[in-house]
Amino acid sequence: PKYKGKRIPAYDMIKFSVNLHRGCFGGCAFCTISAHQGKFIVSRSKKSILKEVKAITELPDFKGYLSDLGGPSANMYRMKGRDEAICRKCKRPSCIYPKVCPNLNTDHRPLLDIYHAVDALPGIKKSFIGSGVRYDLLLHQSKNPDTDKSTQEYTRELIARHVSGRLKVAPEHTSDRVLNIMRKPSFSQFGEFKKIFDRINREEGLRQQLIPYFISSHPGCKEEDMAELAVITKRLDFHLEQVQDFTPTPMTIATEAWYTGFHPYTLEPVFSAKTQREKLAQRQFFFWYKPEERRNIINELRRIGRADLIDKLYGKR
Repeated sequence: PKYKGKRIPAYDMIKFSVNLHRGCFGGCAFCTISAHQGKFIVSRSKKSILKEVKAITELPDFKGYLSDLGGPSANMYRMKGRDEAICRKCKRPSCIYPKVCPNLNTDHRPLLDIYHAVDALPGIKKSFIGSGVRYDLLLHQSKNPDTDKSTQEYTRELIARHVSGRLKVAPEHTSDRVLNIMRKPSFSQFGEFKKIFDRINREEGLRQQLIPYFISSHPGCKEEDMAELAVITKRLDFHLEQVQDFTPTPMTIATEAWYTGFHPYTLEPVFSAKTQREKLAQRQFFFWYKPEERRNIINELRRIGRADLIDKLYGKR
């Protein structure tokens, strides 16, 4: 009530968005979603979603554009185990890492049906997907041809019709060793998805951007890993903007490793950047392209014995 008559930026951001489901079976080591929303996906009915969209179209300042039809991961709507009795006994923290569980139904048809039904409503000019997408689900090859066909159709529909110029995905890092601690797929999968994204853009005559999210100072990550991340993302022609420094969050495996110095599953020692100097030394590599960071990065590469990366970042001097 105290905001009556005032503009609330956080509300503006989600005012024309619709949440389709809650929960996440991704099981990322640094994420609390499965702890506070659950590992099992709870999806809203088509009727409930369309009712909310219709209500949004009647808002006085609605211009016909939905900012998001999403959830914690945009493309997990109605996904669950084929045999849920197996799921109830399962102790895997993730249904999709290190590989997609053979019991997981990855059919994207229910989500496509929602997109088509929403877009057909009067007053809707375009619906965008603002939530992050799990591209490892889009790359997965199941043993069901109809499911695989739905995944291909969803990928094209998403890229051709539901991207507001930029599609958000979260590879999180380029080092497979760090990604293993994060419980995220190999960075090579991001490369595969980028090729598909670029190809569909060419075929559709679009010029859209793929926006990757990355984390620095995650447990297990060292300066050398960040230096190599800078070289790899430069090679892919990315100037990173969507980044964050690891923040310990209760109820996560990553925070357990950060606090104790050991991985709780293997009891192997895990390095974590903790001091301000250590964390800034890692974070600066995201911004190798900024002139003000160049001198510090070159000095840091020399200090850690990776002067070989200087030419890869800045060319022959």
